[in-house]
Amino acid sequence: MLTNEYLYGKDIDIPPLDIVVLQQRIELLKTNLSILLDHSYHIRDNKRVSDVLKAIDFYEDLKKLQ
Repeated sequence: MLTNEYLYGKDIDIPPLDIVVLQQRIELLKTNLSILLDHSYHIRDNKRVSDVLKAIDFYEDLKKLQ
């Protein structure tokens, strides 16, 4: 993962992420994932499942930075 300094520059004050919002997004994504996975793998939208999993990983990585 790229650092804040790399992305924003030196001596920049980056506002903190709201941990509550991150957790809410993760929970909503996980709920949607369980709905998507409830379909038979024959008709499941695997691209969408993959994208939701990537989003969950993204927000969990952001939480780790807090």
